[in-house]
Amino acid sequence: MADIAELRERWTRLAQVGQENDLDLILVYFDEYNMADACYLTNIWTQFERGFVAISVPGGDPCLLVGPETANFVMTHMPELESRVISLFLAWGAAYPNTRWEDTADVLRELAGGALRRIGLVGSGFLPMTLYQALSSMAEEIVDITDSVHRARQIKSASEIDKIRTAYRIVDAGLEAMLNGVTPGMSEAALAGVGEAAMRAAGAEGYAYSTILSSQERTNSVFGRPTQRPVDNGSFITIGISPKYQGYCASLGVPLTVGAVPQAQRDYIRDLFTVYQSIEKQLGPGLMASELYHSSRRELARYDFEKYQIYGVVHSCGLLEAEAPFLCPDPDWEFQPGMVLLIDLAIFHPRLWGIRWESGYLITDDGAEQLSGYFDTACDIVLQRAASGA
Repeated sequence: MADIAELRERWTRLAQVGQENDLDLILVYFDEYNMADACYLTNIWTQFERGFVAISVPGGDPCLLVGPETANFVMTHMPELESRVISLFLAWGAAYPNTRWEDTADVLRELAGGALRRIGLVGSGFLPMTLYQALSSMAEEIVDITDSVHRARQIKSASEIDKIRTAYRIVDAGLEAMLNGVTPGMSEAALAGVGEAAMRAAGAEGYAYSTILSSQERTNSVFGRPTQRPVDNGSFITIGISPKYQGYCASLGVPLTVGAVPQAQRDYIRDLFTVYQSIEKQLGPGLMASELYHSSRRELARYDFEKYQIYGVVHSCGLLEAEAPFLCPDPDWEFQPGMVLLIDLAIFHPRLWGIRWESGYLITDDGAEQLSGYFDTACDIVLQRAASGA
């Protein structure tokens, strides 16, 4: 989590955006699915309820506007922050016999220091229509400033990078346990449990996504969850794991074979890894997203795989495993020092099935640093097992 000094810097920067846009108040929306923006500003990663982080303009003072359960959580985990229970976030039909709540419009006017002309909104893409309509009835204008927070999150601070490094030590432990622990006959769920147990023991506080572990034709389900299906000899498996540490994510993904698989799938694993290496070699400051997008598509086309790709091969990683910016043909963004990016090379082939090679890199002043200390070893193990049929 960010220390209070770093949080204050973020509040001040956002308040400046509010001044530049002539706003009276900024509201950062969050819910259980979309928590990253709020966590960036408060260290709070709640469950069950929705809410707003309100940032005053021009003062930059934060206040969490929440339901009663989140208010208790804030008091326990971040007592430095003010939180207020507002009517907008009381669950419909629920009773709160010992909760003091306030009218939403009254609280917003108080925080804005008077009449509400213009509210700045972060998280507009996730806000339910009923909440948007309620806000629209309280203010003259809603201004979307989501991009200002997402752009700020693209360059990681030293403390954020430290947390991501720790998350990578955790994910390394999980993948190593899985590659060492796979046994013919065990279920997909049991193998996933081996990795999850190792990551919890190493310090994981949760997971950015449910463990991806599927075999055979189910690897084409993109994010296939583990089942009781046995991992038998001849199994072709896709693994993806992503622990969280103090809000920040790491992610690793590899294919895995158990026993001998057809030669075409062995070649598939090797060829996709060759494409991965070609992408890895290009990472560094100054590289334009459009340049890497087109070069990666050309590399895939060499093997006739480009038609089986669903998304671009690079995206950012931080408070979410997949966050902006995403690789695309748009030349609007370039790789900059301080970005943490994942190569997420995933192909879903109707005959050869689904495969994922994934790891994370810190863009530095003169190149890119591999954040996983185990990924290269894992790749060697995967390639050797596939080649030998072990």
